Amino acid sequence: MTLDASVAVVAMSRKGAPSNENADVEWVRGDMMDPGSLDRALQGVDIVVSSANSYMKGSLDTDFQGNKNLIEAAARANVGRFVFLSIVSCEAASAVPHFHAKKVAEDLIKASGVSYVFVRAPSFLDQSTDYIAQGVKAGRFLAMGDKTTRWSYVLTDDLASYLAKAATFPGSEINNQSIDVGWRDGPKSQQEIADIVSEITKRRLKVRVVPWLAFRLLARPVKLFSELGYDLIQMFLFFKKGVYVSNISQQEHFFGPAPTPRDAITRWAKSQQLIS
Repeated sequence: MTLDASVAVVAMSRKGAPSNENADVEWVRGDMMDPGSLDRALQGVDIVVSSANSYMKGSLDTDFQGNKNLIEAAARANVGRFVFLSIVSCEAASAVPHFHAKKVAEDLIKASGVSYVFVRAPSFLDQSTDYIAQGVKAGRFLAMGDKTTRWSYVLTDDLASYLAKAATFPGSEINNQSIDVGWRDGPKSQQEIADIVSEITKRRLKVRVVPWLAFRLLARPVKLFSELGYDLIQMFLFFKKGVYVSNISQQEHFFGPAPTPRDAITRWAKSQQLIS
């Protein structure tokens, strides 16, 4: 992600600057569950970019109350633009807790009166643990649900670039826009993804499927001991509906041409050292 040299970046963390601190970034302490710290952190800030979430840590506190606190603090600080990382089709996903949290936050931002840009992401090809890359190295591809249902994808680095572009886009044309991001040529099935990965990496992949029935049967018992597990199961069941699809027309208007699946997967494969 690159920003114009004239842009002063302030990053907020509960712990302050990390050990690998970038000299071009000013770090401030702030906690989304502490409204007072947010008021201090937003002093002199013109644009807020928020990608915060806590659901992967087994809690949705940040996703609901934390977002509410940040939105209210942004309104008090009279920021000029609130760039919010949201999720494609979150308005149709009330059964998926962390998807629904994005819709709730979108509504709060609209009600706050602050100018906004919603950058709505689909599924990440690259995961925090990247189980796809691990599987490819072992000659397999694990498909969730089936081989045919299509949904949209994005790479983490590309998404970071879109957030930066949304923050620095000149003028007001981008204000109050909801922008889906993804790849050119529409959504892809997991079989199609596996085929492209196989072609690029020159590896024969055995596609293994965890059927939808397994997710449906596991949802209730998993909910008893893991909110995160239940959330992820509901997410995969939402994918089955076939509506987790990005409309990239606004993306290409504001951010430039979307990558093709082959381009994105090639860059991912290089980053995972699947190809040189």
